[in-house]
Amino acid sequence: MGVHFFMRRKTSWAMWTTALAAVAALTGCGAATGGSGGNAAQGTSGAAASSSTSFPITMTDDTGTKVTIQKEPMHIVSGTEGTDEILVSLVPKSRISLVTNLSSDATYSDVTNLVKGIHQWSGDDAEQALAVNPDLVLMASYAPQKVVNQIRSAGVPVYEFNDFTSVAMIEHNIGVIGKLVGEPQKAKAIVNHMNHNIAEIEHAVAPYGRPTVLDYSSYGYAAGEGTTVNDIIRMAGGKNAAASLNGWAKITDEEIVKLNPSVIIDSSDDAAFLKKLASDPALQSVAAVREHHLYAIDSADLSSVSQYVVKGVYDVAKVIHPNAHVPAVQVLS
Repeated sequence: MGVHFFMRRKTSWAMWTTALAAVAALTGCGAATGGSGGNAAQGTSGAAASSSTSFPITMTDDTGTKVTIQKEPMHIVSGTEGTDEILVSLVPKSRISLVTNLSSDATYSDVTNLVKGIHQWSGDDAEQALAVNPDLVLMASYAPQKVVNQIRSAGVPVYEFNDFTSVAMIEHNIGVIGKLVGEPQKAKAIVNHMNHNIAEIEHAVAPYGRPTVLDYSSYGYAAGEGTTVNDIIRMAGGKNAAASLNGWAKITDEEIVKLNPSVIIDSSDDAAFLKKLASDPALQSVAAVREHHLYAIDSADLSSVSQYVVKGVYDVAKVIHPNAHVPAVQVLS
């Protein structure tokens, strides 16, 4: 698709990866692991289900819209990559009618094998979605409003997400989707497994200190506080060198020199940029450049806004703590 990873990380939940207005989409706030943080998408009924959801349910989505689902959805349409990755772990493929185009691209997706056989959706064609007779459509709040309106006007419930700003919110969103599809216990198990994986990684790297880590891309943007990458760095045993910045912030060479990170990371689909950094005369005093600590992290893992974010934590932990015995992670699917 030719989309730079900076943009991918900001819009991973949606197929519209060129929508720079979606700056919140893949950013995180450094919230603590464990628990479904935030108060978005609070259910007005069915929220306290213990083993299954009782339908009908009404929940309020992240845009403040009340969404009523009359019965367990059997023809689900996913309009965001994050929901692609979550859904395939919650329900059988027979209940998923459409997933995004990105779901089958291994550069950006961790579920390419799991979505085989499911038809794909471009995200900008409401008629294509309506043609499969959906009973639930999951979208991001920055999706084309005319598409959302057309689907809703056909009487189809559309749930929009707009907060992808931390690992805690990823966990929260998994719980919300679990309720929407009638699988709250499966969702809880996925979240518990995420927390177990992260806790094991944090324990493994704890004795090795916290090197300063800068996530920086060829677009010139760094991941500050208010990004999921900030969470990933912290959980991997590092300290975000750009934590004083808010969200995704454009920085100069002079600012990088001032931050002086011990490690610089970027996505694997932008790896060529790291080679440029290594030879940039203006950055030779930076510890990460001087000591050749520039690492390409798997794009799909580092950008994930689903349970697969734990793979990003593992990947970063491995490069910033090469001497630690970091336990491999296994995502529930």
